[in-house]
Amino acid sequence: MDLLEFATEMFEEYRSRLYTYLDGLTTEELNWRPDSSANSIAFIVWHTARVEDRWFQVFCQAKTDLWIEDGWFDKLGMDKNQPIAKYKPKELEDFPILTMGELKSYFEVVRAETQKFLANISTDELGKAPGRSPFPESSSASAFAKFTIQRMFRQLIQEEMQHLGQVGILRGLQRGLDK
Repeated sequence: MDLLEFATEMFEEYRSRLYTYLDGLTTEELNWRPDSSANSIAFIVWHTARVEDRWFQVFCQAKTDLWIEDGWFDKLGMDKNQPIAKYKPKELEDFPILTMGELKSYFEVVRAETQKFLANISTDELGKAPGRSPFPESSSASAFAKFTIQRMFRQLIQEEMQHLGQVGILRGLQRGLDK
């Protein structure tokens, strides 16, 4: 198995496990936070979709992200320049209530573009560094701009798996084990 096959399978594995954790959750459960400084499942799913959108559209292809290009900010009732991370408790409190349909719709559009990119890139291109950051507003922008595409895979897969665990914990806190 080469790196491209591995990455493709890991992104599919993430989707499969994520949907298992999301299965049957109500809008209330999706948006529940265990305390004022914690993220909700909805926030985490939205955040990971936004991050994937920026890595594959902005970083890999120098395109406008789908968030802006397809008007997802408007569809989800948010600002075009909605921060992706580092929310304070008051900002988390004010984060919009998102439904399962909204979350999955945005995630699926992003994932379809990710799959299209993965299907069309050659293994020779994986070692190239596009030379741009998907998060120019971040303190890590200069480090991200040095990433190769294969290094980005490591970053994104690790982040998605970390957040997947958080989603599982939040589900378990609300429903108990395996429910």
